[in-house]
Amino acid sequence: MNQIASSNFTNWHPFFHTFIEMLCLKLYPDTKSVAILQIIVFSTIWMIICNYLRNDADTKFNKEFGLQALFTLLISLIPINAVFSISLIKDTLFSYFLLFVCFLIKVMLDKKGNVSFSFVLILSLLMAFVAQLRNNGMIVIVLFLVMLVAYILIRYKNKKLALSIVSLTVLFILLISVLNISYGVVDNDKDAVAAKVSHMLADYELNLSIDDKDKALIGSFIDESKIEKNYDITFSDPISHLINRTAYANNKSAIIELAVIYSITNPYHFLQYMFHSSPMVWDIVKGDDWKAFSYVLHTDSSRKNFYSKYDATPLASYDNVTAKNAETNLFNDLDSFAAGFYQNKLADTLFNNPAFYMYLSFILLGAIYLLTKSREVFFVYLLNLLNIIVIFLSTPVQSYRYLYPNLLLCYFLVIMLIGIITMPKKSIL
Repeated sequence: MNQIASSNFTNWHPFFHTFIEMLCLKLYPDTKSVAILQIIVFSTIWMIICNYLRNDADTKFNKEFGLQALFTLLISLIPINAVFSISLIKDTLFSYFLLFVCFLIKVMLDKKGNVSFSFVLILSLLMAFVAQLRNNGMIVIVLFLVMLVAYILIRYKNKKLALSIVSLTVLFILLISVLNISYGVVDNDKDAVAAKVSHMLADYELNLSIDDKDKALIGSFIDESKIEKNYDITFSDPISHLINRTAYANNKSAIIELAVIYSITNPYHFLQYMFHSSPMVWDIVKGDDWKAFSYVLHTDSSRKNFYSKYDATPLASYDNVTAKNAETNLFNDLDSFAAGFYQNKLADTLFNNPAFYMYLSFILLGAIYLLTKSREVFFVYLLNLLNIIVIFLSTPVQSYRYLYPNLLLCYFLVIMLIGIITMPKKSIL
């Protein structure tokens, strides 16, 4: 919000998402416009998914519609979905569009690759959106695009379709990137790779035998005397704040190489580090020592202290947004209701935990495969699986929002299963 108000843009936060919020604020200068957009986007996507996966030939009330409506009501009452739908985080639209891409892949598989140009146009545009809405999105989409093209060429022998998807996706990504030039977006001094590498080397410094030469290289960009005090296995920011950015930039390749060498020569510890630093990817119960949270509510201190914490002076009304109905009885009741879903460990696991929904999705994928005998259902989930892997390999996970697509894809699979069970004669895959 402060970047939009000041017109000083950096790429630490993906500018494409900032641009979308800026358009919303131009139409209506209040953050409600962003929330309304997100609600409309998800509602539209969910309506399309549900409509596609049921048979409306019978105009009377049918079992499919009833089950879909009941399930939709249930997920709408889960606070994490409501909170994210009105939050200004980039992960909301990223997750919605990732869900829609997975759905479109399912449609393409249903049609054996015989899709129209307009379909390819929409699919490519949405993949470009996913690539540009979050910093890890580009890696996820590039990997997925390679696998998708290989699948199309091997399975359907359709070179035209493969070429069209690649060329249009790349074109849309480049067109979106032009926005950065047009609005003078500057590089932020923070470096995601530096954060990961510094955290990894801090761990190796504390737990492995490091020779003096390598210790000197680590000490050249991190104050070694402060590593032990600031190191936290599930939170990289304290170590990242110790980085001497100039020293790191001058020796970047050597520092990255050092982290790679110690990871390869100490594979068991490397795996320990990866799983312990990103437990939210695989553990269904949030540990008390995790520096992680399910979602942020108005009553959380990080919200109340935003401007003083980040030293950003509000420059516009939307840049100084507060909850209009805060402290009213209804607001407090809703806030307490939402907080209860992450304060209780069982509720947090059942309704919020991304690892739980990942495992549940695997079970649903297996059930759908057994019912349909079609392995293509696994390809439908591939994009989200790549997102999980990239998140796992990046900086220690700090918020459920990074893996929010896990929940959405699980909901999607439930709707697919409902369609299979209630319409045994209809080809779902």
